[in-house]
Amino acid sequence: MSGRDTQAIKAALVLQGGGARGAFTSGVLDVFMEHGLDFPYVIGTSAGALCACNYISGDKGRNRFVCTELLTDPKFVSVRNLLFKRTAFNFNYLFFTVPKDIYPFSEEKFFEDERPFFAACTSMKTGEAIYFDKRKMDPKDFYTALSASASLPLLAKPVNVAGEKCLDGGPAAAVPFHKPFEDGYEKAVVVLTRARGYRKQPLKSLNYRLGKALYRKYPAFLAKFKAGPDVYNADMDELARLEAEGKVFIIQPDGAPHVAVAEKDTEKLVALYEEGKAVAERLLPKLRKYLGVADE
Repeated sequence: MSGRDTQAIKAALVLQGGGARGAFTSGVLDVFMEHGLDFPYVIGTSAGALCACNYISGDKGRNRFVCTELLTDPKFVSVRNLLFKRTAFNFNYLFFTVPKDIYPFSEEKFFEDERPFFAACTSMKTGEAIYFDKRKMDPKDFYTALSASASLPLLAKPVNVAGEKCLDGGPAAAVPFHKPFEDGYEKAVVVLTRARGYRKQPLKSLNYRLGKALYRKYPAFLAKFKAGPDVYNADMDELARLEAEGKVFIIQPDGAPHVAVAEKDTEKLVALYEEGKAVAERLLPKLRKYLGVADE
């Protein structure tokens, strides 16, 4: 990443989760890197937080590999993992084996980067969002926070992060745009992985019963898990208002992505990545104007 626009940009970058739909975000972030758009504040939930790592490290193209190839690798995501490890995701494989043996990650550059970068999780104890700050954690603990942020309910067991048991940030902060405004930012660029107008349906009773069986010791989390769709829909309504007021710039798929949370179809994943690139390229002139960044 060139970093030439870092001082000019006065907006936060907010990245939604969405599992395999993070392939769209991957395409958007690669365009940002190609054009030197270096945001001074980054926050993400779940897949959004994972994609942010390669953006901050400047490893252009690595997100494409993770979201279109690694997601189909059973060593990373599989039913076998769920059966034998109580989590579908092998994050040790993602964070330690893959960078060493398969696809390098600029780890030193990532952890030396001093900008605020937060991974959003949901507390099992309170059901509220917790934002883990890379600047205030050692690498091992921050990798654990990233694991928690991307550990989807029903597909993972709670993750202990610095003494706080957490799961995926989705129930409490699927799109973590509130925090940058609380931290003093007046503008945010928000990358969504759902099409405009999408709203969630109420949680299916079967999913709630499964959640209750798995997380019965955590009533506050269960309440937020059940209320998650309502929280999400209210946030989408607020984002629409903020967009109308010029406080957020939203980038999202043109139509409903035909990609499941744990999609294994490589062609679909590649197509969604390419859509992310195309949408970002198309919106780039408007985005530069919004950010007050000169054209190249």
